[in-house]
Amino acid sequence: MTNNNSEFEVVVSEGKRAWYEVFLATVFLSIFFYLLLSCIYYITFDVSLGPFVENLFLSCSIGLYSLAQALKFAVVKNILIDVDSDRLISRYLLGPFSHDVVKITPEFEYVSVFKNDKEYFETNLWYKGNKHYKMYAFEEKQPAMDFADDVARKLNIDLLDATEKGNSKWIEKN
Repeated sequence: MTNNNSEFEVVVSEGKRAWYEVFLATVFLSIFFYLLLSCIYYITFDVSLGPFVENLFLSCSIGLYSLAQALKFAVVKNILIDVDSDRLISRYLLGPFSHDVVKITPEFEYVSVFKNDKEYFETNLWYKGNKHYKMYAFEEKQPAMDFADDVARKLNIDLLDATEKGNSKWIEKN
């Protein structure tokens, strides 16, 4: 894609995958291709299909599961927001390949930070009542608040600190 990320007001990126995620994606993709090529080989060369046909459903299930897991570990999603041209782009990256899903930017209401069940501080971008985009999760509160403050300033929206249950408060912009 020729778009430069610097033209967008907000860019939320998952970053690069860890080495073990790339390794797992490779293992699952190898399993998928092995099963796919085995199927093609048995069908093309009319080899005795006995054991393969008996386990066709299992082989297809394992192959599809492996493909899904490979994509889970390999695909990186970026969210790009350009308020000037009214675009919200979800960019999915798989190695050198990318696919953009372009939507019209909704009317953003506010950005919030809250503590989830796993004790991470999540940052969400809210629009149309209770609809939201999950943006990022942090281990500590301060980086989450800094990130949310930066997003709120760039999009000119409010910031809600909901890190303490029952004690949500609106944060004034600097």
